[in-house]
Amino acid sequence: SGGAGWGLTPGACARTADADPGPCFAPSDPAMLGLMCGPQKGDRSGFSSSNAAWWASQVVCARVECVAEGGDGSELERFYKFIDEAGCELWIKSTRILLNGPPELEGLLSRTITAYTEIRQPYWTSQPRFWKTYHAFMMLEIDNGALFILCERKTDMLEMVIGAESIPYAFMKAFRAAGPGRNPGRCFDEPRQPLSSRVTVRQLIGWIDGPVEEKWRPYDLLHANCQHFAEDVQQFLLQPGSSRHISASALQLPPAALTDHSLAVSIMKQHPGALKYLPEKFRRDADVVVAAVSVDGNTLRYAPEELRSDRRVALIALQNNGYALPYVHASIRQDREIVLAAVRQNGYVLCYCAEHHRQDREIALQAVQSDGYALRYVGEALRWDPQILLASGIQNPVALTRSTILF
Repeated sequence: SGGAGWGLTPGACARTADADPGPCFAPSDPAMLGLMCGPQKGDRSGFSSSNAAWWASQVVCARVECVAEGGDGSELERFYKFIDEAGCELWIKSTRILLNGPPELEGLLSRTITAYTEIRQPYWTSQPRFWKTYHAFMMLEIDNGALFILCERKTDMLEMVIGAESIPYAFMKAFRAAGPGRNPGRCFDEPRQPLSSRVTVRQLIGWIDGPVEEKWRPYDLLHANCQHFAEDVQQFLLQPGSSRHISASALQLPPAALTDHSLAVSIMKQHPGALKYLPEKFRRDADVVVAAVSVDGNTLRYAPEELRSDRRVALIALQNNGYALPYVHASIRQDREIVLAAVRQNGYVLCYCAEHHRQDREIALQAVQSDGYALRYVGEALRWDPQILLASGIQNPVALTRSTILF
């Protein structure tokens, strides 16, 4: 539980409503919907059923709503108290949604995103506003400010906060899907951007489930950070039909591969990401999945649970790309053999390993030999081990300097 008084007066959070700009965006070619928004399967909101592992491991989602009073917080629930300048209290509960696919947003999916605001939080309170050292997140305005959706990238994770209609804009800025929240007084808004594209919430979630997921990569300061994600969201909302928002993996899958087993295996060797769009019978086929993960280990996330828990399949994927570790089934994810295979290929994934693995000297050494920055995730008892420090410094001298200064 936590409380904060932001000094807000009643009504100060109102947003200007725009006139109705017209009908919702819809591609002229129905096939384009699947390419923009991922495969349209089943009745579950029309989203992909092959993408559950990514949503479960890389996305954190929460709902916020007003409640009469605070309560005892838990791992999944937090309570916040806001106090306006008149001394009136407003209690808001944040509830974490455990995902196994796109969030269930019945009643919200058909509503329209009518504007957005990019919000920036400087890393230092006294820095000039034009510096690029800030965290960026997006506030999406639904139906002219009836409610808001906050989305942002934090390290490797995509975070989303779904606001109830009673939550004011200024209060929404305080929330994070993971973590204790933030002080909105330290944030500043870029100019609000009204939208004429009329993208719906369904299309936004479908875009995330499709092209965003397919291009998702570990945090990279120069190529994959919060500012890049904020820019991608803006470009999608402004030009949802642009070719940059098309699923490349779907384009790479010829119709014959949907029925021909040998052709499906052959296609996986060339375009492994297309595994996401294969029929379930092929995604459950070990030969097809092994063909894909041998080329791109990350495609393990499109395999069903029985293959993600198959040690042979998991090891093949990890030997190609250690970053597939979050997609290995939980029943074997923390097995020592699995962890060693992952950190040998990509030491960064030590951050996904249990504490006893971080305290394991062999695992820690393998991790820093693969990626010097993994030193930051090494267990405290080993962090100053001379051999581990030396291996980290040899692999990346800058990483050693930054990690030791941070400690």
